[in-house]
Amino acid sequence: PDLPYADIARRIGLDGVRVEKPKQVEDAWDRALASDRPFVIDFRTDPAVPPIPPHASLDQIEAAAAAVLKGDSDRGSMVRQGLKAKVQEMLPGTRRTE
Repeated sequence: PDLPYADIARRIGLDGVRVEKPKQVEDAWDRALASDRPFVIDFRTDPAVPPIPPHASLDQIEAAAAAVLKGDSDRGSMVRQGLKAKVQEMLPGTRRTE
């Protein structure tokens, strides 16, 4: 369900932040790691973009794309966005943490 998870965390004595834009991710992680209590990062993501982990092999990416192409009505956009995200990870100058 679409709930304000970070707000809920703060109301019960924890800490949290809502992340809506990629440029907010680094600050959110810094705050979470520096926190002296449990911390919730509420990531707002595009449901049309499948999450592809950084360690995914080309075979795994191709299999996921093939599955999407067979059954999702918004498949073109989903594949474009997924590939765009993966390519951006591989570009020089992008920060990767492993």
